[in-house]
Amino acid sequence: MKKCVLTIFLFGFSLLWAQKSKSLKNQKIIFDEAQKSTAKLDYASAIGFYTYAYNLNPKNDLGKKAKIKSDSLKALPRKKYVESIIGKWKLNRFGSNWGMENYKDSINNQILVIERNKFIFFEQNIVTKELKLLKSEDLKFLTSLDDENYTNEFLFSDNQIWWFGMAKNSSELLQFKTGEKTINGRTELYCGNSELYYTKIED
Repeated sequence: MKKCVLTIFLFGFSLLWAQKSKSLKNQKIIFDEAQKSTAKLDYASAIGFYTYAYNLNPKNDLGKKAKIKSDSLKALPRKKYVESIIGKWKLNRFGSNWGMENYKDSINNQILVIERNKFIFFEQNIVTKELKLLKSEDLKFLTSLDDENYTNEFLFSDNQIWWFGMAKNSSELLQFKTGEKTINGRTELYCGNSELYYTKIED
């Protein structure tokens, strides 16, 4: 009976060791792929590979190294991305895929100023050009491994998730609501997403 128990224990141990060894091997393969992508300047792929390597084992040295690499790479494309939307913008139209309408107000314009670390929303008197602050939001990227933390989405203080970028085939800036952050993760919006289009104001 003791021999039987010992045999089962040794078999189980060898099986666990083999699985761990295979997992470490896979993690190393994925990490190497990330390094190859980095060398090719394919940062999006590299971040994806590093994130996957981290998820395979977040606690070992390779996993920790993958996380550091991923975080450092995210700053490169994001810096360029933020620079592309920095400026002073005037709301032009708004709505959703259910319908759009032009913004019309005979008294005030809606102004968005994007800085390197802030979104600042103003109401501007059309005649006097006086600006009234409506709200300010930190330029904070949404970060969640479950949501592929290299996404270019921003988290506002009210937990709304927005994407900002240049509208397709246009010089307009698009502010697009993609969901909300919850205690269980996030919600996703696939229809009726709020859309706001801005034209750039040259100072």
